Amino acid sequence: MNELLSSTVLTPVMEAIDPATVVNIATAASLVDVGIGEWRARKTDKFASAAMIAANNAETGVASVHKDLLAGCAELSAVHKMTSKIRQYHQAHTLPWGMNNLLPTAWYPDYHRDITGMFAQWETKVDEFVAAYEWQVAQQTVLANKLGDMFDPNDYPPADTIRRKFYYRFGYFAVPTNDWRLQIGQESMDQLTEQFDTYVQDNFHSLFQSVWKKLYAYLENMSYRLDYVDPKDKRKFHDTLVSNVTGMFPILDLCNVTGDSQMSAMKLKLEDAFYCVTPDALRDDAYMRKETKRKVDDIIASLPSLDI
Repeated sequence: MNELLSSTVLTPVMEAIDPATVVNIATAASLVDVGIGEWRARKTDKFASAAMIAANNAETGVASVHKDLLAGCAELSAVHKMTSKIRQYHQAHTLPWGMNNLLPTAWYPDYHRDITGMFAQWETKVDEFVAAYEWQVAQQTVLANKLGDMFDPNDYPPADTIRRKFYYRFGYFAVPTNDWRLQIGQESMDQLTEQFDTYVQDNFHSLFQSVWKKLYAYLENMSYRLDYVDPKDKRKFHDTLVSNVTGMFPILDLCNVTGDSQMSAMKLKLEDAFYCVTPDALRDDAYMRKETKRKVDDIIASLPSLDI
């Protein structure tokens, strides 16, 4: 990584946001809620925990022994990996907003296609695990050999009970605005309005921080990937090297609720830097690769002084 990139620190400053501008966000984005529950196949063994504490002359409660009820189960591991993949994708392709995440309309088609596809894969892997679970529980001798004296057949509920421990929550809903329709006293209404103002300030702050961090990370990665001259030093990259950055253009518009001139100028600078830039051109054209990297480095260097 070059010295320019490693030494750059983002220090954006945020203006106070008029709560009324949240309406702009509400018309260009939605909130998305994702939650996943799963069975971890782990249980605390009280007797083994007590024995370990006694053997080490320790006080009760300072340590515990956890049993892995299905150690080495490939099907359960596949479910856990898919769960992690969904959570990571969701965080990477949305923006923070309160207890949920904000999904800009421009990102919706790809996000919805990908996340629903991953949930379908998750369901399949859960069903495969439950089928494997029934078989493994039937082989109690194998489980008993693994767990030794810690084996307890009561740790293994029926398969239908285990299936119900796996679930997910997924849905879209509107960004709340300060359009109160409650029939309450003025004092209570003033309190609600004040709380909403704080809510808006906090969420816009988190939103801006996330946007700039994403943009910075995308540009930093691009600068690194394009930093070669000799073809034998070629650094491979996916087409998303370009689309990750260009996909941020509408997000800058979405976030520029105050009409900040510097933010507008930054978007124009990005659009100019990526005009006619394609992944294949960056792979095949040494001059375009060099010029694009130069422009990207220039943009990175200007990010810390950008007030938002």
